[in-house]
Amino acid sequence: MRPPAAQDAETMIAWFEDLEVTRFVTVRFPPSADQERDWLRRLAESQTDVFWVIEHEGRAVGGTGIHGIDWASQHGTTGTVIGDRSVWGRGIAGEMMRLRADYAFTHLPLRKLKSAYVEGNEASWRAQRGAGYREVGRLRQERFGEGRWLDMVLTELLREDWERARAQRSGPTGTPT
Repeated sequence: MRPPAAQDAETMIAWFEDLEVTRFVTVRFPPSADQERDWLRRLAESQTDVFWVIEHEGRAVGGTGIHGIDWASQHGTTGTVIGDRSVWGRGIAGEMMRLRADYAFTHLPLRKLKSAYVEGNEASWRAQRGAGYREVGRLRQERFGEGRWLDMVLTELLREDWERARAQRSGPTGTPT
């Protein structure tokens, strides 16, 4: 994971031109290069967002972040997209979700991460579950896709659950095994 750069905008736009990539995300129309650069600039200046580009083998393949951070209530909403389909199925999203949670709970004063996925997005479900997120509710018939109305599955990861899982992964010396 690394901070985004202005030159990432063109790569990111290409992801959103792929209908298979946008199948389960809210972005429906690819932004222009200027719009994408402006979005990256706003994220860099934001006091309530943290965003990283996901790199694999030296190239940008996705993005992940914590958005809308409510510092008083100590929570934020997370999201991840793997835009390069050539790396799908390699566990990158799940690893990024775990790293993002590690960052949120060791470097930020957050106590909860919230997320969601569209019913049927099995890859997102597996990645979130593997990172410790739990289903906490559903917005029924929230989104139309694949010829029918789909639920939005709401998930969250509490700091205490993350700490418990981290302790279970640690060996007797307290370091991860």
